[in-house]
Amino acid sequence: MEEKKNSIIPKAALIKAWLIWETFPQTCYNYERMMGQVVAHMFSAIINFLYKDNPEKRKEVMRREIEFFNVHIEFGACILGMAIALEEQKSMGENIPAEFITNLKTSLMGPLAGMGDTIWQGVVIPILLAVCIDLTRSGSGNVWGAVIYAVVIVVAAYALSYWNFMFGYKAGSEAIMDFLEKGILNKLIKGASIMGCMVMGGLIVNYVNAFCGIEIVSSTTTYNVQESFLDAVCPNILPLGMTMLVFYLMSKKRWSAIKIIGLIIVIGIIGGLTGILTY
Repeated sequence: MEEKKNSIIPKAALIKAWLIWETFPQTCYNYERMMGQVVAHMFSAIINFLYKDNPEKRKEVMRREIEFFNVHIEFGACILGMAIALEEQKSMGENIPAEFITNLKTSLMGPLAGMGDTIWQGVVIPILLAVCIDLTRSGSGNVWGAVIYAVVIVVAAYALSYWNFMFGYKAGSEAIMDFLEKGILNKLIKGASIMGCMVMGGLIVNYVNAFCGIEIVSSTTTYNVQESFLDAVCPNILPLGMTMLVFYLMSKKRWSAIKIIGLIIVIGIIGGLTGILTY
C-alpha cells in the first residue's frame, strides 16, 4: 500500500504497531479492558512520533487508547488503523475531539467482531480444517495436513490483518479530512455515540444475567416476581440495573475493578443464600 501524504509516522513504525497488535492481542485479557492493554502497547510504537516533546499529551493518548476494546483480531485491525490516523491528525492540529476517537472504536468493534467471528471462525477455519483433516487421515503417519493448516492459517491471518490495518490507516485519514471539510464531524460523533450505546446495550442483554427468585405463594397460585412483575415492567431490568450500578461506581465513585468484582461476588452470595436472586 502506498505511503499516505502528510504522514509524520514512518512506515516502519506502523508495521511495528501492526505486528504488536496481531501478535499479542490475547496475551493480556482482563475483564476491565479486554484488549485495551495491547492497543496501548501498540501505540507505544508510534507515540513518540506524535508528541515527541510533550509527555502530557503522550499520557493523554495512552489513557484514551487503553480503554475497553474487544474485537475480532484480523477484521478489527482496520479500526486501529483508523484510530492511529485520527490520533496523527489530532497531533498535527486538526480539531478532532477525543471522544470521537473513542466512540468510533466503540461503535465499530461490535459489528466487526460479529462479522469476523462469522466469516473467520464459522467459514474459513471449518473449511480449512476439513480439508487438512482429510489430508492427515489419507495415510498412516501423514502429518502434512497439520503442517499445511498451521502455515496457511497463520499466513492468512497476518495477511488479512495487515491489509485491514493499513487500509484503515489510509482511509481513516482521508475520511476524517473529508468530514472536516464538509462540517459533518458533529453529526458523526452523535451517530457514533448512539451506535456505541446500542452495542453496549446488546452486550448487557447477552452477557449480564440477574434473575429475581422471590415467589409469593398463596392458596390458589404462585406469584413469581421476575416473570409476573419485573419482566412485565421492563424485560432485563435487573441486568440493566446491575450494569448502571457498576457504571456509577466506576465513573462517580472511582472504584477499582477488583472492588467491583468483590461487590458482585458478595451480592451473588447473599442473593443466592436468601433466595432473592436465582439463575
